[in-house]
Amino acid sequence: MRYSVIVPISSFMTVVTPGVHFLAKGSFILSFPVVVAYALGLVSGRFGGAQIPAWTLVSAGLITVPILAAARISLTCLRQRQEAATLGAKMVPCIRGKWPGNADFLILLQHTIAHGYPSVYTLKHEWVSLLF
Repeated sequence: MRYSVIVPISSFMTVVTPGVHFLAKGSFILSFPVVVAYALGLVSGRFGGAQIPAWTLVSAGLITVPILAAARISLTCLRQRQEAATLGAKMVPCIRGKWPGNADFLILLQHTIAHGYPSVYTLKHEWVSLLF
């Protein structure tokens, strides 16, 4: 005769809140290029290569973070345009404001909502596409 023991799942896994999970994932993504650049500098120095200063390696790692973010956003926009072309659709026109952060358009949109009928716009505000 076999006996089975029922053990609750929660005793094996730790529960992590969504906020802690988000911050841990973000810190890994942001620190990864810095750690890789620093490790490459250490490997280069140990195996007879030129000694690269630590500040140069950390700066190179920090610069890659916004470059990777811009590349990801550009690839997402390109993929969306390709999908729209495949489906025979057109992209919603994107508004390009004159003020930083498209603040002039946000003021116009607030006025239009209060006194008229708003239309559909795509606004790129701080690298995020917003659909109004």
